[in-house]
Amino acid sequence: MTTNRPKRLTEAKARAIADTAELAKAASWSTTNEWNVTADDGTVLVVVTPSYGGATRSGRNGWKYYLPAIGRTGTRDRWPTRQQAAVQGLMAWIRWATAAR
Repeated sequence: MTTNRPKRLTEAKARAIADTAELAKAASWSTTNEWNVTADDGTVLVVVTPSYGGATRSGRNGWKYYLPAIGRTGTRDRWPTRQQAAVQGLMAWIRWATAAR
């Protein structure tokens, strides 16, 4: 899979971007229940989605994230709140943005 990876960021620059990012409902929230973590310039860094398959009445068992730059990864990891999933997603984004090309 090819991605349009931007120039590698320094750790300090990536953390500065992540520190100012905000969690907000996605434009498609009414149908997907997804939330976006966006940078100040409007770039979506992380998408947080509900995870289903649990034993509750709704079937929801937590929240997952993915990086739109690389697509859905199919991870089995999930977190109890969307805020925790967003933090984990931002940490993954920092690793991705600072990785050697």
